[in-house]
Amino acid sequence: MPDSPKTAPEGAELRHNYLSALENLAQSIGTMGPVATIGTVLPLLIFKSGNGTWLLFLGILASFCLISSSINVFASRFASAGSLAAFAETGLGKWAGSLTGWSYIVAMAFVVISSAVSSALYLSMAVAHFTRQPVGIAGSLLLTVLVVLAAWWPAHRDIKLSTKVMLAAESLSVVGILFILGAAMFRSHRWVDHAQLGLEGASFSGMKLGFVLAFMTLAGFESTTTLGEEARTATHTLPRVMMLCIVPVGILFIGSLYCLTALSHSLNLALDQSDAPLDLIAQSIGLPTLGWLSSLGVAVSCFGCALGGFNAGSRVIFSMARSRHIWAYFEGVHPVNGTPSRALALLGGLSVAVPCAMLAFGVKLADAMDYLMQIASFGFLGGYLVVCVAAPVFLARRHALHPGRVFVSAAAVAVIGAAFVLSLFPVPEGPWRFLPYIFVGILAAGMIVSWSLETERQGTRRPVIGQAGDQV
Repeated sequence: MPDSPKTAPEGAELRHNYLSALENLAQSIGTMGPVATIGTVLPLLIFKSGNGTWLLFLGILASFCLISSSINVFASRFASAGSLAAFAETGLGKWAGSLTGWSYIVAMAFVVISSAVSSALYLSMAVAHFTRQPVGIAGSLLLTVLVVLAAWWPAHRDIKLSTKVMLAAESLSVVGILFILGAAMFRSHRWVDHAQLGLEGASFSGMKLGFVLAFMTLAGFESTTTLGEEARTATHTLPRVMMLCIVPVGILFIGSLYCLTALSHSLNLALDQSDAPLDLIAQSIGLPTLGWLSSLGVAVSCFGCALGGFNAGSRVIFSMARSRHIWAYFEGVHPVNGTPSRALALLGGLSVAVPCAMLAFGVKLADAMDYLMQIASFGFLGGYLVVCVAAPVFLARRHALHPGRVFVSAAAVAVIGAAFVLSLFPVPEGPWRFLPYIFVGILAAGMIVSWSLETERQGTRRPVIGQAGDQV
């Protein structure tokens, strides 16, 4: 099918029948940021769960297949830029949709912010490799702003351009990281790690510690559903794209977990103690050049993740504005580019303002990255939870519910609920203990906005009665 024209009506519609299946896949892969996860999250996960990490991740992969199945109940039947919010509203009604929409906006907004901060952090490491000097607060802020602008521009310019940039960024990063891990495994000769295969020292308590962290490694796979109105044959393509995203990336993570754990054993490395564990591995095998290249690869992957967050978050804001859950101003579409330019500008402004405030209060980039991603994780969990509850309700109304679907939804809800509980209890030390309150506060403020707009709209619909009792 040929591409749609290069114009779009202002304030009305996104482009239709515009994106191929590969471009939709690039959106999900980019938002997930596999290389960023391998370089930052997986070493911490190994520290928490030890030799049982690969087994834990198999369970996480199965759980996300269940969540994807629930999302596909809706994605296989209709497409909407509102994504999870539209699905929840279809199944459970207006206010469930509003709650899910705000939760998902929080998720994507903080994905953009945390990814920009993460990219700036790893770019600063690559720069420091040559300058032998830390970039400092001003340099960190400048790099963050540059990453935000670099991610905002293709998102504003053209969604097709955005997906191509994400695909190129992640492909190059994956090749680079796999080369580093392969070279390290070849030099260490630790292809068979009996400690892992025998689950030496693995315990339920250790896996429980790593569960929440592992759960968020696959979050963002569903972001392609926000492009539903722009995708070709969306109801056929998007469900397949999500599974094509989850399974290969999950296998990549399991393989990377095995290699990282084996290398930590053979090289006697504490990967969790380093902000750049892949750099540490490269140094340990005598290939320091690969170290700064690994930092650059992680930075590029985080950039792609920020770009994916821009695309997904802006479309949910656009859809929420169109249904008047958010101010109608953000319904605006660029007249030439066909992108939700006002929503993108909002995300861009937040992505600069929040890191500026955190750095001004003395928060380090590495800590800011962790805090922001934790808030994003609450947004993902909230969105997944409501949609998994909505799926069987939706099917029951259509007389299409069967016991297998009830089991799938119940199992998904149980896993998501466990992730919520384990992220809150035991109560962590500050400032981590305050992050759930920040998330709930943002969510409450959003719901107040939606309620106010709904009240205002209902007020304008009421007939005005004159003194004589006649309608005016």
